[in-house]
Amino acid sequence: MSDFIIRRYKSSDKEKVKKLYELSSINSEIGYRSGPWEQDFEDIENTYFNGGEFLVGLVNNDIVAVGGYRKITDKIGHVRRMRTHPDYRRKGYAQQILKQLENEAKRNGLEELRLRTSKQQKMAQNFYEKNGFKKMRANKSFYTEGGGKSFEVIWYRKLLK
Repeated sequence: MSDFIIRRYKSSDKEKVKKLYELSSINSEIGYRSGPWEQDFEDIENTYFNGGEFLVGLVNNDIVAVGGYRKITDKIGHVRRMRTHPDYRRKGYAQQILKQLENEAKRNGLEELRLRTSKQQKMAQNFYEKNGFKKMRANKSFYTEGGGKSFEVIWYRKLLK
């Protein structure tokens, strides 16, 4: 069995990270559609590295999991882009990335992490709840992505100790 290695995103990872995001989204409950909500992929360093973090997880030098957070206030970060290659799910890789993001957030002085997922993404909801995130609210207003498909948003939060 190969070792799982986590490291900080590098600009040379850009295309591999984007492909992983697309593949893992296609194999999720909501599917994949490209659009302006993906602008952060164009400049991950400036989007995430100003008080936040973006990590990649590798097996045999292949990126198999990713995740990041952005600082949204002095004390709160927003977790984004948690994805795992479908062939590498249920191995604890996303959990390891999330734990490292939490540790980085604490080191950066944050006291809370928030995230959102859609009502349709039951696997993601279970994952976040298993990792100590609590539901804050479900927005009855939906956000619409490409092709006019709408999703009810569920917000989660976790206090960092």
